[in-house]
Amino acid sequence: MANASDEFSSRAGFRHPLLDGRLHRTEVARSIDLATQLGRLERQGPVVELFHEDVFSLAQWQSPFQDQRDRGACWAFAGCAVLEAAYRRRFNLQVDISEEYVFHMGKAFALNRDAAQFAVKPVENNSSLTGFQGSGDIVQKISENAAPPEETAPYITSQSALEAILPILGLAGAAALSTQEDFDAIEFCEQHVELLARVNARYRATGWKTLGSNPSISALENTLLANHELVCDVTHVPSGGGHVLVLIGFNRTRKVFMAKNSWGEGSFIEIAYANDPTFTINSGWYIEDVVDPTFVQNQACWLGNWQVSLGNSSFRMLLRRSEDFASPGTATKLGTAYLGDGPHDVNGQFHDNGAAIELHIAPSTAPVKPGTLTGTRLDARLDFKDIYHAAGISVRQPVTMSRFRTRFAALFEKSDGAAWQARHGIDGATYQATFDQLTAQGFRLVNVNGYSEGTQARFNAVWVQRPGPAWQARHGLSAAQFQATFDSLVAQGFRLTCVSGYAENGEARYAAIFEQGAGPAWQARHGLSRADYQKAFDEFTAEGLVPIMTCGYRVNVDVRFATLWERREGVAFVGRHGLTASEYQAEFDAKLGEGFRLQWVSGYSDTGIARYAALWHKTEGSTWQARHGFDAGGYQQELDGLSAQGFRPVQISGYGDGFYRA
Repeated sequence: MANASDEFSSRAGFRHPLLDGRLHRTEVARSIDLATQLGRLERQGPVVELFHEDVFSLAQWQSPFQDQRDRGACWAFAGCAVLEAAYRRRFNLQVDISEEYVFHMGKAFALNRDAAQFAVKPVENNSSLTGFQGSGDIVQKISENAAPPEETAPYITSQSALEAILPILGLAGAAALSTQEDFDAIEFCEQHVELLARVNARYRATGWKTLGSNPSISALENTLLANHELVCDVTHVPSGGGHVLVLIGFNRTRKVFMAKNSWGEGSFIEIAYANDPTFTINSGWYIEDVVDPTFVQNQACWLGNWQVSLGNSSFRMLLRRSEDFASPGTATKLGTAYLGDGPHDVNGQFHDNGAAIELHIAPSTAPVKPGTLTGTRLDARLDFKDIYHAAGISVRQPVTMSRFRTRFAALFEKSDGAAWQARHGIDGATYQATFDQLTAQGFRLVNVNGYSEGTQARFNAVWVQRPGPAWQARHGLSAAQFQATFDSLVAQGFRLTCVSGYAENGEARYAAIFEQGAGPAWQARHGLSRADYQKAFDEFTAEGLVPIMTCGYRVNVDVRFATLWERREGVAFVGRHGLTASEYQAEFDAKLGEGFRLQWVSGYSDTGIARYAALWHKTEGSTWQARHGFDAGGYQQELDGLSAQGFRPVQISGYGDGFYRA
């Protein structure tokens, strides 16, 4: 596909874009030529009298009408429309498929080649910021690449809204984008297409055909009579611009086709068989059938950013595509590995229905031809206990791949003089050994936080050497075990003082601290969904309880909360959850200005980025400091610096964050 800078024209006074007519005709010709090479050109024959009335319509299978607004996404809307109709007809399933993902897939998955057949430099793929670069051949793309439901990747309804993501990513604007990394950022950030969408790509056609250029009326009618909607490239007659829409029926008496368009008409439009004043039909494409809706395309789960650990090295790798549109099913350039000396081409192919991947990282930054399997080989498999994790082997060394980089958030207070110890990022065995050693020395565990790295658990903890009531601590508990422990210890007069949820091998686990003794009325909850957490927050607030801690945690693609409340008279408080890093910083600054102290902060992974749950109390207390977003080394530096100033950590949260600003 050619990149187009002036990609569409608009009819005067009309807000919906049209594809540049000349470029669209070139794209249609190129697509039909490729379809011919792939043996997908349908031979046109005489009309088959399958239907004896003059009117035929597939209107009853159509999903609601859509509006592409001011973005040149017509072909993505057409592709989703035929998929949605086919699922309703085949499985009696009314689905809403993500046009944004299909548009992104058609752009980011592209692999443009230069005259020597190397990937084009500096940017090898098309961009969702550009409206052109698509046609009726979207039927091929949706037959080879599944799409997710709309709710996982909602359509961004204006060009300005799409471009508004750029400043969040630290990019000046569309005109300033120049590198592969710039364009990757907008394609693969969570604000555009969430990682959750990629692991829910399930709606796909089984095959496709085209009627070629300028199909006959009989060929179009026959295809409709065979219960296939037609994706058609059309010319907008008044302007000469290109467009893509869907034919859904015909009326032979009136000599018109019925069509579904994406300009927000709210009803079907008509296109005359000949000399229509608005549209001329230039091609016809259709899908043959659709796959079972329980299907998930594993290949899509690999796309996007990974943090790869190989031996003593760690690097970022971005996978942009799961196939080559021009040569489906063959090895191709899948993406780029960013090593110490610069970007290295990554070629490869999938195995075992996409559950496994074979990658070849080029030996240098020099480009290699797409599909060339040379360099360091890496073989990995998805871990379906945690879809955001993969593992394998390379050169007899283990390889791990994670969607996240570990980050830390912490709350510090001026020390009261008691001896203390803190650890972060330790594995379960080290945590247990440290626990046993410090407990024997008279230290009390006052804070524990579990979090995930890949499928394994890591721990952060704080101990203080001081007397106090009897206490108990547990970790590695399943939900049922935690509930049983909770019930048993509460019956013995213990109170929960700290609880942390986390995931281990794809299952929820809990770490907790209990102290024996009396105190104000309290409530605790764990395993809450987002909605249940908000409901509990509202109910406990109405009862006069104050939140004193909250923990967000991810279990595979799901997010859960654990929380603890106490009755504390006269304490004003504010609670927030689901905040991105920038939103959390803004809220932190606002609450600080209003005289609130940070009571608790919990970072957690939510699809491909970190989010924050935080509590603020308006109370007096010792001097405090808070930090978030640091990697292990950065957090250690902060800890050392604050310790030297007389601060100690009172709470530490570990979590995974994505690769782009949010």
